[in-house]
Amino acid sequence: MAAPPNKTLHNIAGRWTLNKDLSDPFTPVLSLQGVNGFIRAIASHTSVHLKISQPSADEIHLQQTATGAAIPAVTEDWILDWTWRDGKDPLFGDMKGRARWIKINDAHTESDQWDRECDGGLLMQAEGNKRDDEWAGTHFWGFQTVEGERRYVRRIFMVNNKSGEKMNVRMVYDFDGE
Repeated sequence: MAAPPNKTLHNIAGRWTLNKDLSDPFTPVLSLQGVNGFIRAIASHTSVHLKISQPSADEIHLQQTATGAAIPAVTEDWILDWTWRDGKDPLFGDMKGRARWIKINDAHTESDQWDRECDGGLLMQAEGNKRDDEWAGTHFWGFQTVEGERRYVRRIFMVNNKSGEKMNVRMVYDFDGE
């Protein structure tokens, strides 16, 4: 389902489901991150759900679950002040991350595809790195028109610092309700 007009990055709370038909395949990213083939195979057959809350304008809490698999839920807490914070991921272990608001024109992403009317031309930028610096990822969150409908989209740029492999993927979400 398309994102309703009242949904913005400043009002993103709700339930969202990854639309695999509109998104790029994600298993190559998991491979770049060193996830074993068995987990990647399971992940390719699961539905990914987000439950997002927003206690303040500069704080986003996200719980990601995968249905139909024994993949642990992931909780992400983003405070948009560009300060590095340590965390622990059930799949990747020790992590560090930071987030901020960024103008579309300042983001290193396809600027012509983002909804410039939404959020005053801002995106959310999040960076996450595996603690041993094996890989790093930069996410840009915003809204785009995808196949004629307004959608919540994440653009993810990944690099494996050991092999030098790089990857860009688009993740498109359906809105499931409050």
